[in-house]
Amino acid sequence: MLDSIAVAAIPDHLNEEATSRLLRAAVKESTGKAPDPGDWTAQERTMVVSHYMASTMDDGPDFALDQQGEIRYSDYLWAEKDYSVEVEPVGEIEGDTWTLRHLTGRFVDAIERVSGEIEGISARTHWLVGRMAAQLVPNDTQIPTDGDLDAALIERMRILLAYPESVFVRLQEGFYRASPALDHLFLIDTDDTGVVIQPREAAAMKPPARFPAHSCITPLAAGMAGESTRTGAQPGAVREHQPTRGARDAAK
Repeated sequence: MLDSIAVAAIPDHLNEEATSRLLRAAVKESTGKAPDPGDWTAQERTMVVSHYMASTMDDGPDFALDQQGEIRYSDYLWAEKDYSVEVEPVGEIEGDTWTLRHLTGRFVDAIERVSGEIEGISARTHWLVGRMAAQLVPNDTQIPTDGDLDAALIERMRILLAYPESVFVRLQEGFYRASPALDHLFLIDTDDTGVVIQPREAAAMKPPARFPAHSCITPLAAGMAGESTRTGAQPGAVREHQPTRGARDAAK
C-alpha cells in the first residue's frame, strides 16, 4: 500500500519516474539478464506495465483504450516480435562511426528529468534529441551511467544540436533507418510528453497510445496520496499526437 501511495503521489507528467517506481515495487524477481528495471528497454518496461493492466482491468486481457471499445490493447502489442541484436550499425558520419543502441529505462528517466534544461527547443524536440543522444553512439563512446547521467545526457544533446543542420539531418535519417532492427514488443515513439506506442501494422490507422503507470493505481491509493481529484489514470489513445512514423519510413 505504501508503494502504491508513493506512485500515486508522483505527478502525471512524470510518467517515466512513476513507471520506474512501480516496476521496482511490483516486480519481485527478474530472471533475465537485467534485473534492474532501469536497464530494461522502454518496450520491456511498457510490456510489464501493460501486462499488469491486462491482468487487473475489468474488461479482460485485451482491454479497451477508448470508451467505444474500438481501440484495444492487441492493436499495439507485438508479442511475437523480439530483437536479435543489441547494436545496429548506422554508418560513418563526419568522420565518426555511429551505432544505435536500445533506449533503456535509465535514459527515459533522465530525458524526462532534464526536460526544459536546453532553451530554444520544444518539448517534442527535446524528447527526439534526447532519444538520439541516448541511442546514437559515436566510436563506441557511450554516455556513462555511473556518474551524473543527467549532466552527461545534456552535454551529448548539446553536441548533437551544435552540428550543422546537414549533419544533424544525416544523423536523424540514420537513427530512423537503423531503428527497425531494434523493434520488439511495441513500436515506440515520442511526443511532447514522453514515450508513446504506435499501433502495430495490422492496426496502422489507429492513433498512438500511452500506458501510464498511474493506470495501475487504485483511486483509494490516489486519495491517500492526497490526489483527491484523481480517479485513476487510464490507458488511452493519444489522438492529438502527430506520429513520426512517416519520417521513419522515409528514411528506410
